[in-house]
Amino acid sequence: MKNPKFVMVSFDVDKTLFRQPALTQAARGSGIGKKWDAIDAMYHRQRITLRQALLQQFQLLVGMKLVDVLAEVSRVPMMRNIREAVDKLLGLGLSVILCTDNPDFLCQYLVEQFGFRGFVSSKVAVKNGVIIDDIEPLPDKRLGIRKYCAWMSIPLSKTVHVGDGLNDVPVFRVVGYSIALNTSLEKVRRAASHQIETDDLLDVYKHIQSEMSSTRSVN
Repeated sequence: MKNPKFVMVSFDVDKTLFRQPALTQAARGSGIGKKWDAIDAMYHRQRITLRQALLQQFQLLVGMKLVDVLAEVSRVPMMRNIREAVDKLLGLGLSVILCTDNPDFLCQYLVEQFGFRGFVSSKVAVKNGVIIDDIEPLPDKRLGIRKYCAWMSIPLSKTVHVGDGLNDVPVFRVVGYSIALNTSLEKVRRAASHQIETDDLLDVYKHIQSEMSSTRSVN
């Protein structure tokens, strides 16, 4: 297809690829769950901003061994057929990336496990296998995806974003096509181009393939 409708697909991480928030579950398994959940509660009561919440939560990880955090992450249930869906999307000629406020070390883990080709994320440094206090949160994923697309010369209008949360809504509004995956939030469903309920990421691939084959870009 010389002028494809889409050229990139970005996936949210928590409750999109992982069925539960990955670092929240890892924190609970690492003995810092109460502190982590308390920060979440303050954010949801609008006592702190998302940037402040992310910064405080990531600071709880400082001093922990990355291998220990990822061992807890590996226990979190995930969608079925992530690798297969990524491979098939790549086979359509699409760039397939992650777009999340989670740390880059978690994205790198997913890249290695499933073959994603890049990511937009918060930055949390690791030195000698230990998480250190060098942190740059990404509270606004919309700004992140805009910068990434500009850097890679990818039109936002030819980008698909797949997500489930309120912080995906601003991304939905700037990309060309959006999929609300397994969301319980009406605002997210309304903002998306399409909605899917499934535990198998191949269903997302099939929908994107159908959209690409049924409609050619007019640009």
